[in-house]
Formats: sequence, structure tokens, C-alpha cells
Amino acid sequence: MPVSIRLLYQSVAECLDESDASDNVLTFDEPVRAVEIWHDEEEPQEFEVNGITLHVAPGGWRSIIDGISSDEVTIPSGVDCIVSRLV
Repeated sequence: MPVSIRLLYQSVAECLDESDASDNVLTFDEPVRAVEIWHDEEEPQEFEVNGITLHVAPGGWRSIIDGISSDEVTIPSGVDCIVSRLV
């Protein structure tokens, strides 16, 4: 019998970068339940998602995120980055 599997949090619903931030805060249309973060700084950078501080190494990082559900992500000042809300 065929089984239907739906992969959760694999599609990008919204994609914002540092140019979309106001005072280092990105605001999405809906709360962030899963996130993908990219930057190419040499050192890990701190991003705050749902009240949780994430230390993200250079390159891409993707995960389901817990915490207090929010539509805001705080990004480090002066860092080029791309943050995506996944569905």
C-alpha cells in the first residue's frame, strides 16, 4: 500500500535579508516555526528567534525552532545574511 509522506518545513514561505531589517529586526508575515539562516562571516553570529539565541556558523543552517512563537528575528548588526521562514 502506498504511503503518502509530507515533509514539514521544507519550503520557503518568506525570505528576508539585512536590507529588510528595522533596528536589526526582521518581521515576517507569520510566526516562525522553522527557519533557515545563511551568512558568510568568518565567526559564528548570534540570531534571536522565538526568544532563543542561536549561534550560527558560516554557511547555511536550517531547523525547526521552539520557544515563544514570534514573527520577529533579531539579526547581528552589520552582517549580510538571509533568513527564511519555512513551511
